[in-house]
Amino acid sequence: MVDDQGSWAERRCAMRVPVRGIVVLHADHGSLHGTVENLSQTGALINVASEPGVLDHELELRLADGAGWLTARTVRVEQIAPRATWRIAVAFDRVEPEMTAAIEAAIVSAVSAARRRPILVIDDHAGRRTQLIDRLVDRGMTPLAPRTPLETIDLLTREQPQIGLCLLAPGFGVVSSELAGVLADSFPWVTTSEITDDLDHTVDRAVEVWSTTAGARLGTAIV
Repeated sequence: MVDDQGSWAERRCAMRVPVRGIVVLHADHGSLHGTVENLSQTGALINVASEPGVLDHELELRLADGAGWLTARTVRVEQIAPRATWRIAVAFDRVEPEMTAAIEAAIVSAVSAARRRPILVIDDHAGRRTQLIDRLVDRGMTPLAPRTPLETIDLLTREQPQIGLCLLAPGFGVVSSELAGVLADSFPWVTTSEITDDLDHTVDRAVEVWSTTAGARLGTAIV
């Protein structure tokens, strides 16, 4: 019989969770840059902009807790329509101890995020922001309210709290479309949803988006 600690260790090893990470696939014909969609101790799901042409790769993986090289083999490739990007499932063949520790830390972080359900509330309008935060708390979310674009980026860059959704109001110190562009380019794992004066609709939409994007992925972390 496996004890509770051993059972948890086995589940955690096989657990696939969403992480924030950058990956470079190296092969003889060149390199492909992409982002990590989810990760376990034994493999990863990776998004890239063009079709991979090799079945075995050396990967350069960069996570919040460390970076390193892995050897991996492709187990599945699929095209994601209509974005014309490609999703690659890889199984790790060789992982250095330092990289194993970084992957483990990412898994633990994602499990914690699944329980907290963090969400950014980005709004210069103090009264609306307060009401929105109260409504989100009532719906079981953990709202975080950065006061500047720089603080927004700082929160998204940290290992914790692993934010997967931003509510963004027009304005906020810079043109909102510009900030949304920065988020899309630098934090592709984060979904952005607009704040409107209809707060009930904004909250309903936020919970729906979280459940179908960040929540759906994070749910695998608390099985």
